[in-house]
Amino acid sequence: MRTRTKILIVDDSRDFQLFVKAFLSEESYLVLSAGDTLQATGSAIREKPSLIVVDIGLPCGDGWMLLDRLKANALTKHIPVVVVTGQAKIGLEEKSKSKGAAGFLSKPVEKDTFVNTINALLTAPTQRSAPPPTTLRTLT
Repeated sequence: MRTRTKILIVDDSRDFQLFVKAFLSEESYLVLSAGDTLQATGSAIREKPSLIVVDIGLPCGDGWMLLDRLKANALTKHIPVVVVTGQAKIGLEEKSKSKGAAGFLSKPVEKDTFVNTINALLTAPTQRSAPPPTTLRTLT
């Protein structure tokens, strides 16, 4: 039996979580969800998803804080993150990429655009390599 690719959706809107889960499940992805930054950090470390979708406005910190945490942690820094937000401020896409996000989408997002973005990131050459080992070695 083939293992389904895990995607973690981090959004405080249960409706958005369910909406995304519905169409990613059609694509045979296993969709996990978290409603705040604390749940998301634990889920990312424990579940080791292949990709994480993050909203900017979240309880217990914000999406920027979560993105910083994920990219600073040796266990999660290799996981691509897509920022999806309903905020309409100028410069959010650039800020996302400067913080290490692999993609950026504005809400409301169309199903095809969302799915195509996820598929493209998961099939990118850098995603075919294995994640880094869970233990760190120093070279002498």
